[in-house]
Amino acid sequence: MKIELKHVTKKFPNRNKKIKDFVVAAQDLNFEIPDGTLVSLLGPSGCGKSTALNLICGLEHPTEGSILFDGEDVTELPPEKRGIGMVFQSYALYPHLNVRKNIMFPLQNLKGDQKLSKEEMIRKAEEVARIVQIDELMDRKPSEMSGGQQQRVAIARALVKKPRVLLLDEPLSNLDARLRIHTREEIRRIQQETGITTVFVTHDQEEAMSISDIIVVMKDGVIHQIGKPQEVYDNPANVFVARFLGNPPIIMMGGEVKDGVLFVGNDPILKIKTELNMDQRLYVGIRPEGLILVDEKEEHKYALHAKLVRVETMGRDTSIIARHHAMCDSEDLRAIISSDDVDAAVDSENVDFVVNPKKLFIFDRGSMDRVAYEVVEDGEE
Repeated sequence: MKIELKHVTKKFPNRNKKIKDFVVAAQDLNFEIPDGTLVSLLGPSGCGKSTALNLICGLEHPTEGSILFDGEDVTELPPEKRGIGMVFQSYALYPHLNVRKNIMFPLQNLKGDQKLSKEEMIRKAEEVARIVQIDELMDRKPSEMSGGQQQRVAIARALVKKPRVLLLDEPLSNLDARLRIHTREEIRRIQQETGITTVFVTHDQEEAMSISDIIVVMKDGVIHQIGKPQEVYDNPANVFVARFLGNPPIIMMGGEVKDGVLFVGNDPILKIKTELNMDQRLYVGIRPEGLILVDEKEEHKYALHAKLVRVETMGRDTSIIARHHAMCDSEDLRAIISSDDVDAAVDSENVDFVVNPKKLFIFDRGSMDRVAYEVVEDGEE
């Protein structure tokens, strides 16, 4: 099912009753979730992603705007009539019931023509249990199961009524790191197998990028960028998106353009063509994998020179930790290179890097928006 949010705004009264202004939790949300896709609402705590989820499911009513399911306006429709399956951060399983009865519970409340016999409810519970791969655990109670297994029970309970939309509100927060990876892969498998339109709320950019068809990056109730995960990573719209996506985080440095050359501090790193003003203050963002280690004994017209702090080997990859005076976010920068490339290039107090232009972004320091540029090869004008 396709979901559309059209200029949706949600305001809450200020807790301080002496202040008459409202708190804006979601501001002019205007986007579409295609049928059968998994879309992640991604952003830091307090960015409005859970509010957006509650607006979709009907637990909150928008102050302005409308919500459409397959073209039908459901803004005034109560949650129980929207065909929603919801999984919260807290699994909310009934501790005195076994897995089978926990999954069957939503079916017991059906009335009229939708009412099912006990045999039909058991059959439906067993069907979804096989999909989430807990069919061998049906007689266990929640206390006898791991966190990941309990999570799958919660998902099965949401799926058993065959919802039109599955909503997941930070469902992996209570799991340890290794189990989170396994469970997010299971969520993606289940979504693809069922074909249900799924909205996944998370503050973890690795979770969002690994399983989503589309990510919606939010901050302070505002959408900053929408797109396929890799496209958003490779083409961030502004400083916030560039900083929020990526682990290790993007390297942010102060820069300027002089005579068609991009400088970071005193280092010329790239010859470019741009419409920037000569005195425009810039941020230069470089992804850690965009720094290419070179031998400092070799001459490079365009290179970043830094002081070596340490080398961290992590199996396949190696991190070069270095220091440059133009750093904005922290004292050190972290470059990710292949372990095979760590050789005599790191045998002194200094390290030199050339930059992959596809991994370098320029931002205006005033607006924080990304600025377009073209790479110019030597000899070209």
